Amino acid sequence: MEGTPAMAANAPLKLSLRTARILSLLVLGGIGIGYLGGAIMAEPDGTAPIAFVFVRLIGLFSAVALFIEGRGQMTQSSDAMLDERERQLRDKAYVATHQIMVLTLFAFFIWSIIAKLIDGRMPGQEQALDLLSGFAITSMALPGIILAWREQPLADDEGEAP
Repeated sequence: MEGTPAMAANAPLKLSLRTARILSLLVLGGIGIGYLGGAIMAEPDGTAPIAFVFVRLIGLFSAVALFIEGRGQMTQSSDAMLDERERQLRDKAYVATHQIMVLTLFAFFIWSIIAKLIDGRMPGQEQALDLLSGFAITSMALPGIILAWREQPLADDEGEAP
C-alpha cells in the first residue's frame, strides 16, 4: 500500500503507521491473552481473573481506536467512497481475514473433537462466551490490522525507511 489511503484524510482519528501497528499488536495481544487466557484461567464460578479483564480492556480500547482510524474506516467504506486501488486493498484484507478466521474455527473444531475423545478440558458456558467474544472482536478488527501491516511506510513517516 503506497502511503496512507485517501479515505484516511476524512477519518475522525488520524494515526501514524507506527502507532496503528502498535495498536494492532495491543488488539491482538489484549484480545488473545485477555479472552483466551481468561477462559483458560477462569475461576471455578466461570469468572476471569481481574488481570485478564484489564488486558481485555487494553485490547478493546485499542480496537476502538483502530475502528475509527483511517485504515479501519477504509475497511467499512462503500465501493463508491474508494478508488480502485483502495477497493482492491480492502477486498484483499477481507479475504485474508476470512481465511484466518476459518482456520481458527477449524482448529477449534479439531480441538473440540479431540478433547471429547480423550475427556479433555472443554470450556464452560462463561468461557465459551469469552472465546466467542474474543473471536468476534478480532474478526472485526482484523481487516484494519491487515491494512496497517501491508501499508508501506513513507520515507518521512517517523523516521521509518521504505
